[in-house]
Amino acid sequence: MGLILKFAILFFCIKHLLDYGRPVTTTLIYAGSFLILGLLGGIFFGWVEYGLLLLFFSFLIDAVVGFVFFWLLDRYRDRFLWFYGVIVVGIAANFGFQFWISDFTFPKLGSEEAVVTPSSQSAESTSSPPHLWSHHKVLDVSAEVCAHRGLASLHSLSFSSVVRNGTYVYGNSGANRAAVKCVKHEGDSSFLYIAVAGPVKQSVEDLRNKIAWSM
Repeated sequence: MGLILKFAILFFCIKHLLDYGRPVTTTLIYAGSFLILGLLGGIFFGWVEYGLLLLFFSFLIDAVVGFVFFWLLDRYRDRFLWFYGVIVVGIAANFGFQFWISDFTFPKLGSEEAVVTPSSQSAESTSSPPHLWSHHKVLDVSAEVCAHRGLASLHSLSFSSVVRNGTYVYGNSGANRAAVKCVKHEGDSSFLYIAVAGPVKQSVEDLRNKIAWSM
């Protein structure tokens, strides 16, 4: 979602507050607008991993921060410096919370795998739950270009049964399965999500790293 749209919603809500003086109603308009836009984005452009969870937490943050923000604006509407000070601090706090939630929700490159076999089983086998390693990143290219890179990456790493479905790419490497998902992000950028699953931890990690570096 572009910054222009975010600021348009914010300034519309500030105007609504100044016209009607209803912090609670204004908060519902503010948080509800982003919730609806997030749902529409997921429907039309596809959901990333944990997308609904991220959207839910974002709505809660928008509602809580929005209420405090609009209540303070209503309280200090007749005091110029306080009024604009609240706007600046509120914008900074909102963006800070959004980045924190995104960082908390999505796994990072180098983190432990999402699914771990029981420690009591020293021998890794196909009967155990697969290891799953993932990575995410925002790329300064469109989702279409991102998907093309993903397709080229899997082919260059000698994956078999490589299939592209829209901006999602899948492929196999031995007993391992990889998925490269590209979703439209702000402006011309895209959100890249990589996941590799397989029976052997080191092989899964190495493949995840190679795909990530090639993107």
